[in-house]
Amino acid sequence: MAEYNSDEERLTAIMDFLKRNQRTILLTFGAVFFTAITSVSVNSYYASQNAQAAELYDAWFIDTLEETNDLEKKASTFNALQENFPKTGYAGLARLIKGSQEAREGNLEAGLEEFNELLDATSGLFGNDVLNVIARMNIARIELSNDNFLNALEVLEPLNSSSEHPMVYEVKADALAGLNKNELALAQYNLAITNIQDESQKSLLKIKINKLTQ
Repeated sequence: MAEYNSDEERLTAIMDFLKRNQRTILLTFGAVFFTAITSVSVNSYYASQNAQAAELYDAWFIDTLEETNDLEKKASTFNALQENFPKTGYAGLARLIKGSQEAREGNLEAGLEEFNELLDATSGLFGNDVLNVIARMNIARIELSNDNFLNALEVLEPLNSSSEHPMVYEVKADALAGLNKNELALAQYNLAITNIQDESQKSLLKIKINKLTQ
């Protein structure tokens, strides 16, 4: 380690170091400054996007609750939310609500369309994992009701971790039972029972198992 006899020598050494490494120091400072500015800009952009999406969602949701007769206005608000802010949680939640309403009213194709749109919007690197799983589950249930058992299994295929929700195992089992793959279905039903806490749900699963083993 270099030793300096005076403050003047120490200052001279520092100045020499800065001169020799001027380019590196400037590049490093520039990179840090650029990263900071980019982070602030991105956060500001997303905050603005969410604020605008929230306004549209609130307007659409109020019209939905009041069952307004102005269907054109409600549709316009919903479309504006989906077209301008498709990646926000507000757009996803609105599509989830709309798809669920369609399915409850028996409009299964319309509900399926909404859930498929939700699946596309929530997939990928910047997607929403929670809404993505919910979309897959709803798609699978509608496909089951239409006896499209392979389609149901296909949409649930990415959900194959050991920490699956019991409902995922159950829906997979229902699809496999529909394809007469009883042994595979039983394995899924048993996984569901193992991971479920509610006794009434366990009873329903046991009824399904009994039907396959009779």
